[in-house]
This record gives sequence, structure tokens and C-alpha cells, in this order.
Amino acid sequence: MASPAEEGMSLATPEISDEAKKAEVEHFEQVIKAFQYYTPHALSVIRKAELSYQRLPPSHQAILQHLPEKALKQKQAVEVNQNFLGTIVEHAKSFICTSQLLHDARTQFAAIPSEEGLDMDKIRCTLRQFMRDWSEEGANERKQCYLPITDALEAYYSHYPVDQRYRLKVLLPGAGLGRLAYNVAKLGFSAQGCEFSYQMLLSSNYILNYAPGPKALPIHPWALSSSNVWDTDAHQLQQILVPDELPGGLPANVDFSMVAGDFLEVYRGQVGEWDCVATSFFIDTASNIVDYVQHIHSLLTDGGIWINLGPLLYHYTDSPDVDSIELSYSELRALILHYGFEIQQEKECTCYYTQNPSSMMHTIYNCSFFVAIKKPSRIPFSEPAANPYADRKIA
Repeated sequence: MASPAEEGMSLATPEISDEAKKAEVEHFEQVIKAFQYYTPHALSVIRKAELSYQRLPPSHQAILQHLPEKALKQKQAVEVNQNFLGTIVEHAKSFICTSQLLHDARTQFAAIPSEEGLDMDKIRCTLRQFMRDWSEEGANERKQCYLPITDALEAYYSHYPVDQRYRLKVLLPGAGLGRLAYNVAKLGFSAQGCEFSYQMLLSSNYILNYAPGPKALPIHPWALSSSNVWDTDAHQLQQILVPDELPGGLPANVDFSMVAGDFLEVYRGQVGEWDCVATSFFIDTASNIVDYVQHIHSLLTDGGIWINLGPLLYHYTDSPDVDSIELSYSELRALILHYGFEIQQEKECTCYYTQNPSSMMHTIYNCSFFVAIKKPSRIPFSEPAANPYADRKIA
């Protein structure tokens, strides 16, 4: 199976300054350090709870005398998580060795003095992402968020013989840990995921290429999440086994790969080369969403389809130094039509995203789902459908 590194960074802009390369290496090394610093970070979280317990009146400590044992179990779960994260880093060399930008990057450091400058939230999020994409426990989220996309893809190309699907190229920007791209490839389509985040790229590189077997890798995604817990042992400290299936065994002739880089830059110049662009929880990552719509339209062949599912939780809303063009769905819909798409299907889908199924609290996304076809279409259409959300009422 193609590694994220095999095509990844080599597809980015070939000419880059030494200063830019140095900055990229520094950023990559900060990501590696964050993977390695998980244990000190986690122990500081647990230590706060331990100190809070120690400051309780003795009578209250007596009532809650099980809490030291709970902290011990958390530390054991942290050790398991660190072993898993460390294994990802051990396989990072296969990612680095074929990158034009990262040849000088290190994966071992004499000391990491503190978590200053390290994004530890993204490391904790990475563990939750493994639950979503590569565990049995994440099957319901994948059914909500991925199945509508693959169903629409199969339906639109139902006239294609299954053994000829490999001729159809599907691009999946914002591919994360690669599960949706892998699922598309399993259906017989040639699929390429594109991802910008090193946390996701390193993790997908490991799980897609080096996982030792199905359900061979234990993690505890919720070990540090002590709020809204029904039961500590059953829910907060729950062990999840990944991957739920070992990637591989794709149909004959299918080309499956992951690419590292900025979606707008990596595919510059690939006009009309893709039969489908599938976006899941992606389009709201744009600083300027017009760029995304325009770029997707240019990448598609005539009659190609854009399948989208996700919310509009714009990522740069609270970033004072980054522009953020934030459209309502109705405005986005008008933009899609403006660029020459026909909207074939459109509905609202309720989805979770990296949620603990057993938590007291869930964030629910009412996502837009649509299938838009680049005109001229392969099949005839009547007048464009009216916006089904124009008169939507919130109960």
C-alpha cells in the first residue's frame, strides 16, 4: 500500500527557500516532540486531580478514598497511549526519507524541557481520531459521515462495471487518518487522500502501512477526560483496539495513496483530472471558501461529481491574524451553482465527530450533504432544485 510519504511532500512546490525549509523542519520536529511529550503532559493533568484530593478535609478523603486508585489506573492508561504514540514516531523515518522538505528533520531529542510551543490538544485529538476511523467503537460515526459519501459515489457510477472502477479517480482532501479514502479504494475506485496535518500524516502512515494486525493496538482515548463520565472503568478508561481491520487486500489495479500538503497547492494545474472530489468535514477549513469551490470545480472532469458532507464550523473564525470568509449554507449553495455545478442530491445529516459514545454530553452536527455535478452532466437534469434549507425552522 502506498505510504503517505511516497508521494506526499514531493508533490508540493518543488522550489522552496532554505528559510522556508528550515521553518518546515522546525514545525515537524515540534509535532514529533508533542507525540513524545504526551506522558509528562498527561501526568500534569492527573497531578492536578491528585493535589485537589490531597487538599480535601480528611473526612472527605475518607469518603473518596478510591480516587488514588483511579489516578493510578489513569497513569497505566497513559503508559499504553504513550507506547502507541511512540510507535508512530518510530515509523516516522519512512515519512521523512522521501520528503523534499524534511530530510534534515530529527525524531529523537536529548530532552524536551516543557510543553511550551507543543500542541498537546492535537495529540489527544489524534487518539480520539483513531477511535473514529479505525475501531469498532467508531463504526457508528463512520456510518453517519462516510457511508452517505460512498453510497452516492457507487450510485452515480453504477453504470461502470465493478472491475473497471479503478479507472475512476477519487480525490479526498482533508483525509485525516485515511479511512474514508481506504473505504473508497476497497470499493474498487482509485483513491488519493490529501492531508496537511503532520499529526494525521504520521498516524495514517503508521496505521495504513505498518499496523501489526487487526485489533492489535490498544489505546485509551478518554483517559484524561474526567467530565461527563457515567463510569470511570467502563467509559473513561475504556480500552479501544485498533485497527478494526488490517488495511490491504484492495481490488486489482486500484491505485490508493496519501499525499502530504496544502490541497490548493498540491493539485495546482491538475485541471479536469479527477472524476470525483469527496469532502468530509473539510470545506470549513478554508480561509477563503471561494478558493475551495473554484479549485474543486477546476479539478473535476466534465460530468465529474463533488460529494460533500459536513458542517460550516469555520476554522479561522477566532484567528485574528487569518482572514476568514464565512458563508451561510444558502450563500455557499449559490456559490456552487455560480461555478457551474448542478446539485443532484441535497439533505441534512446528523453526525457526531470523535465523540465518546458513552459520555453524558454529545456535540451533534446537523451537516449539509450534497452531490454536485460539474456541467455538462453525464445524465440529464431538470431545473435546479430549490434550496431545501431556505425555509428551515429550528424547533
